[in-house]
Amino acid sequence: MSKRLSVCIVSSSVGKTPEDIPFSFVFDEAYRLAQRGVEIHVVRSKIEKDSISYGIHYHGIERKYDFQALNFLAKNITGYPPISLVRKPTVLYGENLYALNVSKVVEKYDVNLIHAHFAYPEGLVGLLAKKKTRKPLIITCHGYDINVVPEIGYGIRLSKRYDVLVRRALKNADAVICVSNGLRKEILKLGVDAEKVFVVFNAVDLEVFRPPKKHELNDIKEVRKLFEISEDDFLILNARHLRPVYGIEYLIYAASIIVAHVKNARFIIAGEGELKKKLKAMIQSMGLQKHVKLVGKIPRTLMPKLMRASSIYVNTSLADGMSPNMLEACASGIPIVSFDVGGANDIIDNGINGFLVPPRDYKTLASKIIHLLQNTDMPKKMGVIARRKAEMQFNAENRVNIILSIYKSLCDLI
Repeated sequence: MSKRLSVCIVSSSVGKTPEDIPFSFVFDEAYRLAQRGVEIHVVRSKIEKDSISYGIHYHGIERKYDFQALNFLAKNITGYPPISLVRKPTVLYGENLYALNVSKVVEKYDVNLIHAHFAYPEGLVGLLAKKKTRKPLIITCHGYDINVVPEIGYGIRLSKRYDVLVRRALKNADAVICVSNGLRKEILKLGVDAEKVFVVFNAVDLEVFRPPKKHELNDIKEVRKLFEISEDDFLILNARHLRPVYGIEYLIYAASIIVAHVKNARFIIAGEGELKKKLKAMIQSMGLQKHVKLVGKIPRTLMPKLMRASSIYVNTSLADGMSPNMLEACASGIPIVSFDVGGANDIIDNGINGFLVPPRDYKTLASKIIHLLQNTDMPKKMGVIARRKAEMQFNAENRVNIILSIYKSLCDLI
């Protein structure tokens, strides 16, 4: 009788329920794998007791101060690239403490393989655990761990001390999953063996995110009423953190152009971040208070309804892997206008189900949105095509099938 496939997922901050926002895409993947009969053990980087949630086993750090972790660091330190040692001792200790606890879970439950989400710190931690347990390692890269935008200081690889660790982890992993074709190109530039790099698109729950049904039209009215958007208004949505990499200021610049041509255009920007105060002041200085609203974080339970209530989704990110929010918009049957970065061109067929715009070009961004709003049949046609593409290419169950095939190829379990 075949042994049940078991996987240790290394994800420092993933949530324990579908409602938890941080790294919800990791939770969704873990949950679907558990539903398929895979024994899933998630190890997070916080001190916590073992628990089970939604069929997933959760583990954490046993204790903050651990002499075993110091010994583990002493054994591993010669394997670190020299430049990476020029960091705080507490960081080196933390990496090895986390890796030691991952190793304990792998050994205690005789786990078949280790799957780390993000190349750092999880990928490095997974590599240290692989060295101790001799289990295969998969690393999924999502964007921040690979992409860099020097102008705004974005990307961990801007530091040579971390760049060498990302490269070391990826080159020594048994398989690397990247969520877009653009991300694969960047990974190959790092010298990673192309044969072990797999493109597995991010995915979306097609039952949760979908076009509205007739009996749900009242829900749309209620959501619009909640955000003070009338039935006659066009609702343009952006749902990203208010951080420099997401380029929210370019959407606000575009909004100032759009409202001059389309008086009933309304913008909802859903997210929190360090730029909130600056963006709020920007909206006020440009006299856009009636048109642009910063609404903070949206609960996961409300987001599907807000997507269905929207006319257009806009993405102004300056770097991306593959935005889950763009996939949710695609599945909800609304057209997307996005800067052409990362996996945007995997989601958008330019002029077919949305528009791609050069990064930072807010004037072209505005013109494309105006074009959609002034040609009312176009968003509906694009939305139908977007939904069809989501069904064909971004189905969450299909993604799980591909991941399972990678798992089984590494551990020879059928």
